[in-house]
Amino acid sequence: MRIFRELIPCERETAVALGYFDGIHLGHKAVLNEAVKAKKRGLTPAAFTFYSTPKSKDKNAQLITRGEKIAALEKLGIEVLYILDFEQLRGKTPDEFVHQIIKNVFNAKIVFCGYNYRFGRRKTGDTSTLKLLCAQDNIEVKICEPVKLGDTVVCSTQIRNALKKGDIKSANALLGYDFGLKSEAVKGKGIGSKIDTPTINQVFESGIILPKFGVYASTVTIDGKEYIGVTNIGVKPTVGNRNLPNCETWLPEYKGGKLYGKTIDVRLKEFIRPERKFESLGELKAEIKENGKRALELLSKI
Repeated sequence: MRIFRELIPCERETAVALGYFDGIHLGHKAVLNEAVKAKKRGLTPAAFTFYSTPKSKDKNAQLITRGEKIAALEKLGIEVLYILDFEQLRGKTPDEFVHQIIKNVFNAKIVFCGYNYRFGRRKTGDTSTLKLLCAQDNIEVKICEPVKLGDTVVCSTQIRNALKKGDIKSANALLGYDFGLKSEAVKGKGIGSKIDTPTINQVFESGIILPKFGVYASTVTIDGKEYIGVTNIGVKPTVGNRNLPNCETWLPEYKGGKLYGKTIDVRLKEFIRPERKFESLGELKAEIKENGKRALELLSKI
C-alpha cells in the first residue's frame, strides 16, 4: 500500500473511501469494501483519513492505534492511503475540499462515505453537499447505508459506550474483531513473580480508549501461539503507586520463559469483575488464581 502524508497528487485514478475510520469497525468496513470493489472498474482503491484527532473529537479516544489502522486498511485491499494531519485541512470549505483535494489530489472518479459523513470547515458539508459539489467535477458519489447489528446501528460511539461499561462482548460484536492491544511487554515491579503469578505488563498508546477498569478473560498470542489469559486493566490499587493505567496479564497455562521485549497481542473476551484493592498479597494471589480458573472455564468452551 502506498501511503501519502502530504497533499501530493496521486497519479492513478482512484475510488476513495472517506471517513475518520477510528476503529475499522463493521460500519467502516462497509464503506471501505465499496472502494475496494471499484477496482473492477479499473480504479485504484484508496482511503482518506487523519492521523491526528480533530478538535471536536478530543473526548473520543481512538479504538485502535495508528499502526493497527494502517495494517487493517491494507488487509482490506486499500492500495493508496492519504493519512493527513487534521490541521492541514481544517480551514478548507466544502467547495475547496472537493475541488482542490478530492479532485486534484486524490484524483478520484468515485467517492464512498457513510450516511452521516460531514466535511469542510466547521463540518458545514454533508452528503447532499458532497453530491452537489462532486457532480461539478464529474465525480460519482455513493452513500453507504448504516450497518446494523440487530437493532443497533454500528458506530464508534456505541462501541466506546460498551467499552466504558465493560460490555466487551457487545463492543467486539460491533467492531467485528476483539478489542485489545498489541504492544511490547515491559518490565513491571516483579510482584507477580513473587506470588507465583508472573504477568505480562503492557502500556496503552496515548489516545487509545481504555475499557472499564477490571479483570477480563482474554486470549494472548505470543510468537504465533495462542494462550488463555486473565487480564487486568487499570492502576493496580493493591500494589500500584501511580495513576497511569496499564494492561497486566497472567497466563495460567504458560510454561515458557520471560517475555520482556516481545510483541504480545492481548484480546479481551469477557468481563470477569471490577478492579479492586486487596488487603494482602496473599489475598491478591488467591483472587488471581481464581480469576485464572474462571477465564479457562469461559474460554475453553469457545
